[in-house]
Amino acid sequence: MANWGTWTRNQAIDLEDAFINSYIWLMKRLLAAVLISLITVLTPSLTNAAGVIDEQYSADNQTDNRNKIGVLFEENVDTLRMPSMLFSYELVSGASPNVISYCEGLNDPVCANAEFLKYYALMPPCETPSEVDCIESVYAVAPGSPARIKGIYKESIPEKVINSYKADPINGLPQGSVSGVWEIPNVQHGGGSTNFVGIVSRVGSLKRSGTNWVAQPPGSDPWGNGDFRASIYPVNVIRDSRYKANISRIIKQPNGATWMGIDHPSQLPFDVCAAIGDGVCALRQTFPENIKFGMVFRFSRVINGWLHGRIDSPEIDYELTSYGTRVDMKGLSTRVPIVAGWVDPSSFTAQEKPRIDWIPMGVKDYPGASGDYSMQVLNMWSRVLKDTAAANPTQWIFYNLSERDIEASSSCIKNSKTLAGFVTTNSTTYTATPPIYNEQTGTLDYKVASPHFLADGKVFQGKYNLYIDSKVARCIYKFSNAPISASVSITSSDGGQQSVATTVVSEKNGWLNLSAAGFTFSSPTLKVKLTQDASAVAVTPTPSATPSASAEPAPQASIAPVAKKSTITCIKGKLTKKVTAASPKCPTGYKKKA
Repeated sequence: MANWGTWTRNQAIDLEDAFINSYIWLMKRLLAAVLISLITVLTPSLTNAAGVIDEQYSADNQTDNRNKIGVLFEENVDTLRMPSMLFSYELVSGASPNVISYCEGLNDPVCANAEFLKYYALMPPCETPSEVDCIESVYAVAPGSPARIKGIYKESIPEKVINSYKADPINGLPQGSVSGVWEIPNVQHGGGSTNFVGIVSRVGSLKRSGTNWVAQPPGSDPWGNGDFRASIYPVNVIRDSRYKANISRIIKQPNGATWMGIDHPSQLPFDVCAAIGDGVCALRQTFPENIKFGMVFRFSRVINGWLHGRIDSPEIDYELTSYGTRVDMKGLSTRVPIVAGWVDPSSFTAQEKPRIDWIPMGVKDYPGASGDYSMQVLNMWSRVLKDTAAANPTQWIFYNLSERDIEASSSCIKNSKTLAGFVTTNSTTYTATPPIYNEQTGTLDYKVASPHFLADGKVFQGKYNLYIDSKVARCIYKFSNAPISASVSITSSDGGQQSVATTVVSEKNGWLNLSAAGFTFSSPTLKVKLTQDASAVAVTPTPSATPSASAEPAPQASIAPVAKKSTITCIKGKLTKKVTAASPKCPTGYKKKA
């Protein structure tokens, strides 16, 4: 029997992410009524008590919160939890899309009259060199060694796809599989094993065009274009009959509408599992320090535009192929603070009330981790939660930005035929879209928002990495191919300037890399300024249709530095770190090596 308390808690996540922003407020108010009617039991859950690692922080506890409202700001991984499926739906004027039925393929008679299809697809490991829409490898790179330690595919979780369908990559439908555990030999994580879950999920909509199906153009479908999410999790595989696989269900609402929801029937907390099946949970653990992790996957279509996510010192190889796109991303894990808690509604000001008045007592809001709305709401909740994080788990995850979200960007980015750039940060919330070009200041502006303090009371230190195709950057600034100088500055929410512990500006293999670390929160704006010698001839380069080979950070390859830089070596126990800057300083906890 389904555990309705668990299901309703997470339907808010699954549905809110599935529908586009214009439907969010309508859905929240409808969900409020549904949640009140369905929440009947409390689920046993882990708490962030002593002895429980941050990666196993659970959003729920056994405290009586019937007279309070809650919130959870955490990296949204709902599409990584969604089982693979294909279903038909219809658009309803002034309402959310109406789900009709599951489909077993593009030619399923049950869906013969459907105008729209929606798919959620977890990618399987590649079994042949010619296979597409699959994970080629999951790997690790130890410090000081260029060699990759490749993972060995060990186990599928769950064992099979419940609502399976026939893939058709030519018409834009990738195959749907399950999550998998990879063993990376001799790479031990905080939980003591060498097991890691690698997940790549794809989400998309297709529209019938005669006898064919085509991907939806931006703006025509409330569910938007397809996108992908890729993540690696250190795990220990736990066997317990109380764990049950997540199951998709077509849910009929009181108003007659039908939605796609996810039933979480486990009797133990499922949200601490990177993957879950009947009798098995891949329980999340802590990433090992100073080891880079990577993933290679193949897509049956071209992936262009913009990427964003939670990886420190990222490096990417991006290749257009005869079958579509091959992506190879690697980098260090990073810690991202979770903001969560329960408060009395009277804690909010009259101006803040409209943002929380829809939330029923005893129910949590899930505002997401990216976008202006998430950042605004985070600042409001941070005030009543004492500007302090609830946990600080390690993460390794990245996404592509949908074409809809990239529409407001510079034409230099929109018109790029390949990957224009990507940004990563450890901030709780952030701007997922490309940095906005500020014509008044001549800067590329990027906003982030996080709590000022971690759960242990320490001040949270921010990190930011921006990679942008050199031709795209020159196009935005109308620069020639002459060398570019760059600087990174941090402006606090009160308008003051922050000093940062480290900055890196470099150009290599066709990519500009600009990084900053050591800034503080609550909601600073990062400003990147590119300049070029006035004697250089101004032109407007067109973004290249040929992807760059890699984006390796290279502090020693600094391009036309504004000021002369020097390098120092910092030590912390057995750890060493080199810092390059005009006035280099060691990060918190490190000491300068004599």
